[in-house]
Amino acid sequence: METTEISDLPEELLPCIFTHLPLQDLKNASLVCSTWAQAAFSGRFLNRIMLRVDFRDGVQHQYKQYLVQSTRTYRNVGFYYRSDQLELEVLLAVLDKFKESIVCLKICPNYFIMVHDLRQMLVQVPHLESLYIVSRICPELGNREPVDPFPVLRKLKHLYLENDGGLQLDEIDFRTMTPNITSLDMDCDSKRALSVYRHFSHQLRELAVFFKRDDFFLPFCELRFPQLEILDFYCDDQQFDVPHAVHAVCKYFRQMPKLKRITLRCNVSEEVLAAIIESCPNLMTLFLKGDNLGANAFRNLSHLKKLKCLKVEGWIRCNIWQGCGPIPSLHELYLHSVLIDDTQGFFRLLKDIAPNLEIMEAIESDIDDECLKYISCNINSLRYLVLEFCPNLTEDAFSFLDRLTRLSELKLGYLDVPQNLFELIPANSIRRFSLYRCDKLDDTILPLVAEKFPKLARMEIASCHRITLEGVELLRELMPDTEIESFMLF
Repeated sequence: METTEISDLPEELLPCIFTHLPLQDLKNASLVCSTWAQAAFSGRFLNRIMLRVDFRDGVQHQYKQYLVQSTRTYRNVGFYYRSDQLELEVLLAVLDKFKESIVCLKICPNYFIMVHDLRQMLVQVPHLESLYIVSRICPELGNREPVDPFPVLRKLKHLYLENDGGLQLDEIDFRTMTPNITSLDMDCDSKRALSVYRHFSHQLRELAVFFKRDDFFLPFCELRFPQLEILDFYCDDQQFDVPHAVHAVCKYFRQMPKLKRITLRCNVSEEVLAAIIESCPNLMTLFLKGDNLGANAFRNLSHLKKLKCLKVEGWIRCNIWQGCGPIPSLHELYLHSVLIDDTQGFFRLLKDIAPNLEIMEAIESDIDDECLKYISCNINSLRYLVLEFCPNLTEDAFSFLDRLTRLSELKLGYLDVPQNLFELIPANSIRRFSLYRCDKLDDTILPLVAEKFPKLARMEIASCHRITLEGVELLRELMPDTEIESFMLF
């Protein structure tokens, strides 16, 4: 039978194939040859790649030398440098090289950025759509002449400010500089910040707000964001101990019917959760802390017919699900830093509530052996399972994983998994497998990987200190068609 190699395919098919690769695989493909590199860095993929220019290593002029000769049209650029050693001319030369293609700029000095330097950078990027300023913006010092007006970035849609100090400067007014933004991420700790939020409130579709001080919490909750679809909301838990604050927050959510994704980095009250469920029928993703939620708090979650992803942190009660009907749309569950008073009771209720659950992450959670056995035997729709920092799991916990017949990706991290792990897990259809800091495992288990997971496409081994490079090389020989990554995290 005549075989066809990938090199026999027309070059125009390569971009079609590369479209289906994860980013790391795309990077690996770009190293094969110049033809593949050209295809991997063609225009259709450059939105997925950020050029990281790191001046902190003292090789600024090498960047200038090589990048000005580049034939690529980078769209996303990140600059990292020491505030006291910025060679602005070199940085501006790099920006000038890609000024027509850059749509995303990330500015990351280690301490601060001077307002004059920021203006010169922004002048170079007229087509900017996303701007991240990961630093404090500082006024000019000494006898430098007044700063010229900042350019108006009419194409800018997303603005991230790590610090609202720059809002206090007369030289900068983002209300006029970025008139068309639809995504804003910054603190709300000053009158000027509140005025910026108020100015853009009618047009924002994405919003992330962090309250370091209580002064502006209630004034912010009086604002209305009728177009908002994504919200990341971070405040002090004490805000929800005050009845009139809870009332204000409930009213805030009741006027945002278009919300699709909510991240609440605070322990919300049941009253606030009920207002969200009642008023946001299009909600697809909900992240929250559960410390203040009691029995039946999730009883109305089934009203969210489009809910796909639920992430819970904190201490929760197993009967939080009581009274909740099935949620067929719920496909993803993330339990991060979670303590449950009865883990088996929690998952017994979940089994019928989320009949189509495909993805589950348990990180720093108190899942024990019996709980994992129950999950393996009863939630067989799982395709992706992550278990990290689960100290109550012992070697007996893994013997039923073969019941998860649809499982294609498994990640185990920071666990005392036994040396005979792969003897406990029968042959499976797992395609991707990751081990992070599982220090009881050594090289002798690696041949069993080839035996137990014949369909494995990718494996990662990170910081498993008893597994050697020689053992990994042997595994690569046993599984030549499997991509195997091995590295030390620390």
